[in-house]
Formats: sequence, C-alpha cells, structure tokens
Amino acid sequence: MPWICALFPDLPLEALGQVLTLAPDRPAAVCEQTGRGRWLHGLNAEAARRGLHPGMALPAAVARVPELLALSRRPAAERAALNGLACWLYRFGTPVTVCPQRQAVWVQVGPSAHLFGGWSGLVGALLADLPAYRVQFGVAPTLGCSLLLARADGGLQQPVRETGDIAGAIGGLPLGLLPFEDPALRLLTGAGLRRIGEVLALPTDALGRRLGGTAMLALERLLGRAPEAWEAFVPAARYRRRFEFGDPVASTEALLFPLKMMLGEFAAYLRARDGAVQNFVLRLRGSRRRASAQPIGLMSPTRDPARLLRVVRERLERITLAHGILELRLEADRFEPAAALQDDLFGSSALLGQRLLELRERLAARLGSDAVRQIAVSPDRRPEAAMADAGPAAVPGSHHPPRPPWLLAQPQRLTPARLLGAPERIELGWWEGEAAARDYFMAQDRAGRLCWVYRDLHDGAFYLHGLWQ
Repeated sequence: MPWICALFPDLPLEALGQVLTLAPDRPAAVCEQTGRGRWLHGLNAEAARRGLHPGMALPAAVARVPELLALSRRPAAERAALNGLACWLYRFGTPVTVCPQRQAVWVQVGPSAHLFGGWSGLVGALLADLPAYRVQFGVAPTLGCSLLLARADGGLQQPVRETGDIAGAIGGLPLGLLPFEDPALRLLTGAGLRRIGEVLALPTDALGRRLGGTAMLALERLLGRAPEAWEAFVPAARYRRRFEFGDPVASTEALLFPLKMMLGEFAAYLRARDGAVQNFVLRLRGSRRRASAQPIGLMSPTRDPARLLRVVRERLERITLAHGILELRLEADRFEPAAALQDDLFGSSALLGQRLLELRERLAARLGSDAVRQIAVSPDRRPEAAMADAGPAAVPGSHHPPRPPWLLAQPQRLTPARLLGAPERIELGWWEGEAAARDYFMAQDRAGRLCWVYRDLHDGAFYLHGLWQ
C-alpha cells in the first residue's frame, strides 16, 4: 500500500511564526548554534536571492545582507507544527507517522482512496486543502522511497505503486538524495558516480564492504527489501497551540492571518479525533508580559474553521490592543461528539436554524453574552407572565393558546361590541397573592378592531388586554 510523504522544506523558518508576519521582501534566515559559531540553516526566497545559502556563517551573511533577520531555530515549534500537519493528513488515511528530523509526515492511503472516489479524487481533495506551509510530495510503497521522491519534488501525479518499480523510478535522480551519511556520499561521488541508478547497478557485496551495514540497511529499506520501523501518530488528549510574533502587533487585522492558520489546524485536530468543540480559550500575551484569557463559547459544538474564526473575530473587536500582542495561545480541554447537519427532503429548516444559531453566537461574542437574550414560553399561563427571558441558549417553544403580539401594560376597561368564540379561563397566581380569575375572549370593538379581552370573574367587568392588529 502506498505512502504519501509530505515534506516541509521551509519548516524551521515557517514554524517560528514570525516570518509569516514579515514583509515579503525582507530577507530572513533560521540559525543554528554549533560550538561558538552560528550558521544559516534555512532561509526565505529573498535571502537566497541576495546570495545567502544554508551552512553560511552568520557574520558573513550579515556582512553581505545587513538587514537580514536572523532567528534562532526552535525544534519544539517545529514538532508542534508537524503534529498539526499530522492531524491534517488524518483526513486522508491512517496510519500517520511523523519524523521531526526529516521535517516530514507520512500517511498510508491505500485503503482510504476509494472513499474519495479513487486516487484522482484523493489527490484533488488533498490539493484543495493544503496547509499554510510550503510542501513537497512523494508517493511510494516505502517510507524511504516516498521521502526521497518528496525531496526531489516528485509530486502526487506519478506514484510508485509496487516495490519492484522503485529502482526504475529513482534511478535517474541525483546521488545526493540517497539516505546515506556524508562520508558514504563522498566515497561514492569520489568514485565518479552521479546517479542513484549507477549505485544500484553495483554488486551488493562490494557496495556493502565499502559503505558499511548502516548504509546498506537504509538502502534495503528504501527498496522495500527490509522492514521499516515507524510509530503511529496519535493526537493528544488536550489541544495546545502557540504562535509568536517577532514584533508587537497592535491591530486586530494583523492577528487574523495567524488566527486563521491556528484555527485551521485546530479544525484538523478535531477531524482527526472525530469530535467538535463548544468552549475553548484564546490567550493573548502583550509586550509588557501581561497575559489575558479570552474564553470563547459557542451555542453548539462545531469543527468548522470559518465559524470558529467568525466568533473569535467578533470577540477580538471588543479587545483594546494598546501595547501590542507578542503571543497567541489556543487551548481546549473538552470536546463533544461531532454531529452532521441533516435537513428534511423538501425544506431548509435545519440550515436556517444553523444560520440563526451562528448569528446569535456572533452577537454574543461582539456584545457579550449578557447582552443577548432569547424569549421563551414560561409555564405560567397568565399573559403578563407567559414570556420569560431564558438567556441566549434557550430553545423557543409554544405550549399556550395563541396570544396577540401587542399586550397593554395595564388592561383598560371597555365594553366589547361583539364576542367571538368560546372563552379561555385562567385562574392562577393565588400562591403569589395576586389571584387571577379571568375568561379571555376574542372580540371586536366598536371600530371593528380585533381585540383580546377578558371578563374579570370577581367584578364581572370586561377589560382590553391586547390587540391582534
């Protein structure tokens, strides 16, 4: 069964998050510390255009490009980004495995391809849902070969399906793509070899005596002749994601791009767990080291990233970013079962109800939950007490006879011109000291208006309590 390898060559730079907020024409590089020296490990396109390259000493790079933004490499940030990308690939198959050293994630897709309508459908779905990272793909029956093809940017359109086809597929690729250590590669290039096919054509015994057992085992695994060791990725029980800025961000609009990326990863995590979320926390750390927690609550569980972003955006509109934000954190500890939105055959009531729910969510996020109220029917049948403020999460219902839309604050005494239909008797309120004994009628007054009147059973008088139009 084939493995899809997703290789992220710019991950050391992109995982820092800061580069995503830079101007596109600013050169940036990730540096590693080796002894007392710092060396360029990864760089963006602008830094490469200025003549910089990986392995270059930082002082020499700064001398050539004084405005270079030098960032320290953070392996923890890279691992967190790879975990998010592993959750993204969970949508397309299992198992999924991660290798931070190779900056790659693999997913086995043989059994799941038919769920997307075949290989072409799976490829189309994957390409339509790419993450905000530069990615190169390779497809092969072994992890090593799919990684090699991804390093060569082989893509998804020409998969290697059988182990017997591996040697022919990689024979014309450069020798440097083989998973060998530098001494072994130098030995082969020193012998005048330039292509992988030239290495594979050599006698195995002679090649093993010169390269050693480690290199030969890697080659056997790549060709599918020896088993590969890998560990299945399992999403964490709690969700934690952090995004750091290089400079303080003082506008809500500048926060939207990283938030969209974070919530997209969060939605992928929820899909991987086949769950949804109703409550989570967004933490903001300012330039003065002060942190604030913004609880985000929804009225129903969801894993739709667009819906999550709309609610978070409304909440951010209420926050003053006076001194700027240096860090965003997204945390979630409790998850709910995912529910599919179903509708009836001829109508759209479920969709309409979902849109109304999302509108109330956005209003509550922007105005505060205390500012959004829902009117619900109370068990009390007295008209003046039949409606109650049930809060934003109430579900409207109706279990009383029809009531007019306009009730008078104080019933007014009148003599109806005509009574219509049988009365509705209400005798309630004695436990509150305000006993009501009334017979309610549909009626018309002398002007022909449709009224709602009652006869007080204590004094026999008629009172106007509401109007129907």
